[in-house]
Parts: sequence; C-alpha cells; structure tokens
Amino acid sequence: MINFSEDELILLPNQGHCNLNYLLEKGEKKYHVRKFRLADRNRKFEFKIQKLASKKKIAAKAFYLDATIMIGEFIEGVHKSKLSYKEIRKLANSIKKLHKIKLRQKPIIFSKEVIRKTKKFKHELVLCHGDLNVKNILFEKTAKLIDWEYAGINDKYFDLATVCKEFKFNKIEEAYFLRAYGDKINFKKLGVYKEIYEILHKEWFEKLDKGKLEFLT
Repeated sequence: MINFSEDELILLPNQGHCNLNYLLEKGEKKYHVRKFRLADRNRKFEFKIQKLASKKKIAAKAFYLDATIMIGEFIEGVHKSKLSYKEIRKLANSIKKLHKIKLRQKPIIFSKEVIRKTKKFKHELVLCHGDLNVKNILFEKTAKLIDWEYAGINDKYFDLATVCKEFKFNKIEEAYFLRAYGDKINFKKLGVYKEIYEILHKEWFEKLDKGKLEFLT
C-alpha cells in the first residue's frame, strides 16, 4: 500500500461518471488514484485485466486495490476527440494487442434485443475494453487505454464499432482504422454493432439521468 493523506491528492481536470480521479505525487514518482463511484463493478477482475494489459504496454501498471480505490501508474498523455491518421493507427495497434490477450472468462451477457441482432453473425470473442470513449484513451508515443471497469469477453466488433462511433470517423478514416487493425472486416456486422453501441450508450445515460445506477455511499 502507498500511504497518503487526502490533502496530497490533486483532482484531475478530466473526470468520468464512474470514478473520481486524482494525481498523487510522492517524491519523483507519480500515481493515479481512482476512487470508485459505481457499486456494481467487479473490481478484482478489473484490476486483473489492467495488469494483463499493462504487460502489453497498452495500459498503466496497477499497484493496489481495495473496496474503494485503485492506485496505479500515472501515465502522461492527451485525450483527443479528433484523430490524425498516425493516431488512428496507434489506437488500432493498441486494440489489436488487447484483443490478442488470452483469458478464460464467460462472455458478457446482453439483452434479448442484442442477441437477436447479432445471432446471424459468427461470434468472434476476445477480451474487449468495453468502453472505448474519448476520455478512456490517452495519446502520447502510443495509445494507452484507461478505466477498465467494463472490460470482459465480448465480440471484437463491439470495441471496433465503439471507436468508429465515438470518434465520428468518416468513411475514409473508418477504412484506415480497420485496415490498421488488420483483420478482414464484415461491414454488415460492424453496422449492427454500431446500432448496438448506440442502444447501450443511450440506455446507460438514461439510467444515469434517472438515478438508476447504483453508486457507493
């Protein structure tokens, strides 16, 4: 455990909905302290996934976990909503590395509507980040992925569709991203997963607005 007091924590300017994020400086070392807000997440699994991803150099190292906080390496980088082709390639490479991580785990269970929409396609299950929005990606020399609380075994097209929607890629940017990712792409399947992402994204924010998400007290 890294000992610290509350007054040593510096609130970071970029905050999400599910955690409070702080910078902790100890001498020359910098740490990222996340105080959890959501109550329904499997934090031990998240901690495990982040450790696996850090070995592939696509995530920060994870040092400490308890019921309320996670402490990890503080990584420098910039959140971007508009990507250059170089940054698109960096992101595609990081996602490819993530999807190659081997893990025995039951797939994420979705609603009947999602199952109905995807049943005609071959399942291509991999370890997915599950929430690749703009705030969960840091660009520097590489693209680093943060906030792994929605990670799990899912079809790779969920992550690919999320990126295409979140960064509002045009057709040329989308084609470049998918070529950089490297696999043969089923564009009909990608289109369906874009629809699924929009449905789930809308449902999540409706729950947030209506106070239906379970937060820690």
